[in-house]
Amino acid sequence: MIVAFSWIRLILAYLFFILAVFCAVNYQISIYLIHQGRGQLGVLLNTQSISDYSQQNNLSIQEKENCLLIEKIKAYSIDSLGYLPTKNFTTIYDQKQSPILWVITASKPYELKAYEWTFPLIGTVSYKGFFKNELALKEYNHLITEGYDVDMRSVSAWSTLGWFNDPILSSMLNRNKGSLCNLLFHELFHATYYAPNEVNFNENIANFVAHKATIKFLKNDTTALNNYLNNYFDNKIYTNFMIRQANYLKAYYPSIKNKSNKQILKFKKLWQITDSLKHLPFKNKQKFIARTEDILKYKNAYFIDFEQYDSMQDSLELNFNKIYNGNLKKLVQDLKQDKTIIKFDN
Repeated sequence: MIVAFSWIRLILAYLFFILAVFCAVNYQISIYLIHQGRGQLGVLLNTQSISDYSQQNNLSIQEKENCLLIEKIKAYSIDSLGYLPTKNFTTIYDQKQSPILWVITASKPYELKAYEWTFPLIGTVSYKGFFKNELALKEYNHLITEGYDVDMRSVSAWSTLGWFNDPILSSMLNRNKGSLCNLLFHELFHATYYAPNEVNFNENIANFVAHKATIKFLKNDTTALNNYLNNYFDNKIYTNFMIRQANYLKAYYPSIKNKSNKQILKFKKLWQITDSLKHLPFKNKQKFIARTEDILKYKNAYFIDFEQYDSMQDSLELNFNKIYNGNLKKLVQDLKQDKTIIKFDN
């Protein structure tokens, strides 16, 4: 017993030494992770059951329906899609109608190339989250002064990849049925499959599976399905346009890289992109034209999101139909076992 206790003390001392060395060598990352840990802990310690939240708040009809819908989505993800069962989305966090997480993405000013951060366990990623707005602004301004194009936005959901029991955020309850389905299928998928250092593939495959899953889930609700598809088609038009423009900018920047007026030429090109939005066949045109200001403000960083989440969709669709013949559950099973044979183009 004494020998065993000595070994435990030795192991703990060794682990503490390793942690101390890591913190010393990676001071900035360590401070960031401490802040994130506090933020995540603050969320987890202030959740309540969905039933308690429903009883204690004067919810709208839509919010009440969404509370009932959540468990159905979770059950479907396991039974019909083969997702890993988790305790995610069994509790809810009241945001008090305020955002609680902000994300930064950045790009070089004359090269559409994402700025990357490297973290333990999850590897290299091209976005960085903050639970405190002032810390996000500090990082935003720091990257601006370093010459990067930077995008900063609040987010409506995130996944801890199964490490913690992710709660529903109260703002999610305001979504329509299709939007909530897609969001939960996306985030639940991250707890089922995640490849380190492959952020673009992780987000693209989560988007792909979530869209297919939403259509399958809503097949018996014609109204919700039609509303979802109408919104999806507008978003698809916008997304495809932005991906085409991103590819164009990748080819365009080398041609102006050494020109003295490259800043003016870049702004003109971005303005041309925003001006083209009014010619796209949106059903809700004003919704997308209103994003002009963001494109001109965030510049290259604005396009990074589209590469992260949607640049592989056509390739995934092609290979999904060819290899899996539309069998979504088989794809998820293969991904869980790391034996998927889907190929995709970067």
